[in-house]
Amino acid sequence: MSTGSLRSKNGADTLDPELLDRTSFVPLYYQLQEVLKGRIESGGWNPGDALPSEPDLARSLGVSRAVVRRALAILEDDRQINRIRGRGTFVAEPKMDYRAGGLSRLLATPREGFLEIKLLDRRVVRAERSIRERLALDGGGEILRLTTLMSLRGVPIAISSSFFSRADVGWLEDGIEVGGTLDKGILLSDHGVELAHSDVSIETSQCGQFEADCFGIPERSAVFLVLSQEFRTSPRGPVPFEVARVEYRGDRLQFRLDLSSGQESGNLEATMTVDSAG
Repeated sequence: MSTGSLRSKNGADTLDPELLDRTSFVPLYYQLQEVLKGRIESGGWNPGDALPSEPDLARSLGVSRAVVRRALAILEDDRQINRIRGRGTFVAEPKMDYRAGGLSRLLATPREGFLEIKLLDRRVVRAERSIRERLALDGGGEILRLTTLMSLRGVPIAISSSFFSRADVGWLEDGIEVGGTLDKGILLSDHGVELAHSDVSIETSQCGQFEADCFGIPERSAVFLVLSQEFRTSPRGPVPFEVARVEYRGDRLQFRLDLSSGQESGNLEATMTVDSAG
């Protein structure tokens, strides 16, 4: 559907009513949210810009205010806009791209100031057989488990339980105290680690009380459960580096599968949705 262009009327921007197809089986409110979303995502409106008021949108498009309200409600649920009582409706901060995976993915590239990793727990564990096998430690070797909370702009987004061969990450074990945040200067490349590919699976689940308390959401809220195995490069080819179980908030995240030409499998990415209000 075309997003069309804004036209000026009495000095105010209005949307062309021809953008909506009255003969379509698609409801007008859904058509309208697609038009508004298109303008936001194409840069017609920038983060922080005010949208036309409900009466202005209804008048310029020749629809009822009920249609406008339903369209705006969809955009608000999708974190495309912020509606502030007494002030109006504003374009939200853009969604952020982030590659889904374990803790090591966060350490593979420099991290922005709005991303924080807090260590909730650190211990050497006797992991279950499947984890030992996936780390190629079924013949022996200690396993380090790190439980971390990732936040974006102060909003808790994901809880990760990451398992490593302890011999591989002594620098990481010593680099953070429980309850502290990971130094943004810590990078895998500084310790001779270069990640290769990931094996990732996703399923939907419900959070327990611990996760709900960390996220600040009701118990049994929807979450995405991501199981990830990260591989690092080595002279003999990719070798296991991390096995992770990550819970992502279902209300702040959508997944995108990127199938690039010539690849046998896609690169799984996640788009984090964090509104400006945090």
